[in-house]
Amino acid sequence: METKVIRSIQELSQYETQWKELMEHLEQPEIFATWEWMEAYLNHMIRPAAQLFIVVVIDQNRWVALAPLCILTQKLKWRSVRSLQCIISGTGENNSFYLHREYHYIKLLRQITSAFTIHQDEWDWIDLYSFQSRNPVTSLIEQMLGEQFEVLTKQLSISPYIKIQQTNPELKMDKNQIKDIERKERKLCREHTVRIVCNASYSDALWDRLAVLHQQRWPDSLFHHRSEIAFLRDILSHLEQSNRVQFSYLEINGSIASIAISVRHAHKVYLYLTATSKEYPKYGIGLILSNHIIKHFLDHQDVNEIDFLSGSQDYKFYWSDTININYHFRIFNHHYRKKTKLLRTYTLYQINKRRIKSLFLNR
Repeated sequence: METKVIRSIQELSQYETQWKELMEHLEQPEIFATWEWMEAYLNHMIRPAAQLFIVVVIDQNRWVALAPLCILTQKLKWRSVRSLQCIISGTGENNSFYLHREYHYIKLLRQITSAFTIHQDEWDWIDLYSFQSRNPVTSLIEQMLGEQFEVLTKQLSISPYIKIQQTNPELKMDKNQIKDIERKERKLCREHTVRIVCNASYSDALWDRLAVLHQQRWPDSLFHHRSEIAFLRDILSHLEQSNRVQFSYLEINGSIASIAISVRHAHKVYLYLTATSKEYPKYGIGLILSNHIIKHFLDHQDVNEIDFLSGSQDYKFYWSDTININYHFRIFNHHYRKKTKLLRTYTLYQINKRRIKSLFLNR
């Protein structure tokens, strides 16, 4: 086996076939690892200053491992840091290193780690965000990198999900909450003309309504940013071609009051994006729509899992109490020992600053 580092978008564009072939041989395939997702991100959201550092392990012209990273300079208060980090960030993703399921994972990770060592004069720390606990590669990455470097681990967030077992359809739902949602739906239908659609294709009208509702709901809406809008339209157009994106909406008196986008990949559904009008707060119309979407996919024979994505909002636990833990790994470079000590001290302070502040305030 050999290891190479891809440094530019132009070079990467030559390897679409190899990338896609590796994605077909993952133990846990994810939509965020696909060529389409990466291509759309590189076209619209990659920072201009980012330098690609994509580590590829090759066995007889076959890609068997992939670490899609880039180098970015981060400004701290007292110095700049060259950060080696995952390329994709800010799209709701989970990340990983992608390993061919028929190969020995430890051997592949040793190859990737060796690339970090060979090029250690190019980076000060490695920042790996949103590596999930349920992925077996995650704990191996922490172990393997820990053999060569110092690793600090922090829990970032959780991602609730529903695992659908056709042989055991009983799910760990909060039945009282679901009954309350259904009661509010009946009340809504008595008082208004309601229509709910759970399997609509993309249309400009649906897109425009989603944008309006999202902007009204959240001041920091992604629909305020051209690059994020362009990314989302690009990736949705790719997924639409293979019937992997679905719009759902709830209409009240002829006007769409709640709308959601779901994305399917490898027998998994991601509840990706939603927006709801503030006009009908007493009915919980966003929950009503979510309940219909989940019921729709529970009846779908080709779906094994429903992912709520990162976030611990209470409503997500109405349908499941099963979670992924999303970790942040920070790996320190020992090549510059004095700088490493400073960066370690800074990181420990960042991790513990709330606790430190509370200690001082309580003295």
